[in-house]
Amino acid sequence: MMAAKFIKPMVVTEGLARTPMPTPADILISGNGDTEAYIPFSSTDGTVISGIWSSEAFSKKKFHPNDMEFCYLIEGDVKISDTEGNASEFSAGDAFVVEPGFDGVWESKTAVKKYFVIAKCQ
Repeated sequence: MMAAKFIKPMVVTEGLARTPMPTPADILISGNGDTEAYIPFSSTDGTVISGIWSSEAFSKKKFHPNDMEFCYLIEGDVKISDTEGNASEFSAGDAFVVEPGFDGVWESKTAVKKYFVIAKCQ
């Protein structure tokens, strides 16, 4: 049986064609910042992307001035803190949204793998 048109499964397996995404030095706080992403969908106008992202333990500055990000953690633990010191922690199995206007810190406390969707909102 052929897959339904316009349906693309995102399966977590080793050997996916992943794109290295090193964290720029000006936003890296700790760790080596080496991340990878498998991005099976990108809208033709560039306003939406989705895929699977992974990292080792590290932290970075995170800015979402005009876009939102939906995350579902497949593996690991993260802590997200805003510039006022408020923090939220999530573990494998948790889902959350980073809303437009967020400014703060992303900390992968362990190795992390997540499903994500990022959409431009303005």
